[in-house]
Amino acid sequence: MIRYLSELSLEAFIEAARNVPYQQINSDLFPGIDLWIRRDDLIDPLISGNKAYKLIYNLLEARAQGKHTIVTCGGAWSNHLHATAAAGQRFGFKTVGIIRGERPSVLSAMLQDAERFGMELRFVTRTVYRERHDPNFIASIGGSGAENWYVPEGGANSYGAKGVQLLGQLVGETSPVQFDECWVACGTGLTLGALAAGLPPAVSTVGVPVLRAEKSILGAAKQWSREGALGQSLELVPEGGHGGYGKSDEPLLTFQKKLEQESGLTFDHVYTVKLAYALMKRCTENGAKKRKARQLRILLLHTGGLQGRRGLVK
Repeated sequence: MIRYLSELSLEAFIEAARNVPYQQINSDLFPGIDLWIRRDDLIDPLISGNKAYKLIYNLLEARAQGKHTIVTCGGAWSNHLHATAAAGQRFGFKTVGIIRGERPSVLSAMLQDAERFGMELRFVTRTVYRERHDPNFIASIGGSGAENWYVPEGGANSYGAKGVQLLGQLVGETSPVQFDECWVACGTGLTLGALAAGLPPAVSTVGVPVLRAEKSILGAAKQWSREGALGQSLELVPEGGHGGYGKSDEPLLTFQKKLEQESGLTFDHVYTVKLAYALMKRCTENGAKKRKARQLRILLLHTGGLQGRRGLVK
C-alpha cells in the first residue's frame, strides 16, 4: 500500500515511518539466510526511501528559520533533486536545483518531473560543480540569499544524518525479528554511517557502494557514524558498481529479472538491485563454506528511487 507524507510534521513523519512494512523474501538466490526487506519505497511515492529521511529535518529547520526556498544540487538523474522538488511543491517551498553540466536540448525524465514540480533548474559547468563541497560554493553561484536554505548534494549534512539516524532507531523499534545485519546501498556514505549510529548495537551495518569511490565512501561513513549516537559496527562490500554509477551489465539485469519475478517487488538499477546482487554473491560464497549454527537474519533497506528506472544505461 502506497502511503503519502501529507503534512510537514515530525510526529506525522514518524507515524508514517513506523508503519513502513517489512517483507520476507524466500528465494534460492539467497541461500543460508533469513532475508527481509524494509519497504521505505512505500513511505511516499515521490519523497521516498532514504531521501525522505534526509529531507525531513532539513525542511523542518528551514521552516523554523523562516526560509522559503530550498537550494540543492545534483546530476540529471538525481533522486535527491527529484524528492526535493516534490517536497517543495507538497509543503510550500520554492526549490532551486543546481545541475551539473550544460542544459541539454531534452531534459532527463527526472529533471522534467522536477520542473513540473516547480523547481527552478540552474545549470553550471562541471568545473564549477566540482567546487560544491567548498563552503563558498553557494555564494559563488548566487544561491545564498537570506530566504534560502541550502541542502548539499544527496542531503549530506547534519540534518540529513539526523534523519537517517532516526531511520536506524525506528528499525530497532519496529523490526519483526532480531536482525544480525542491515544492508544498504551507498552513494555518499552518509546513509551507511548515520544508519550505523542509529541501529541497535547488536545489528551490524553493511554498505554496498554503487560507484567506484569505496575509499571516500568508507571515510565519509565513518565520519557520520562517529558524529552519531555511538557509531556501531559497519562494513563496506567492494566492487558493487557493475560498470559505473547508473550503469548495469548483463549479469545484473538477469539477476534483477529473476529477483523481481520471485519476490513480486520492483528494484531500481542504480541502488537497490546492486545491493541485492552483492548480498547474493556473499550468500553464494558463504554457501561453499561451513554453515553456521543458525541462519543469519538480514535486512535490506529499499531506498526508493524507482522513478530512476527510466534512465537505465547498460
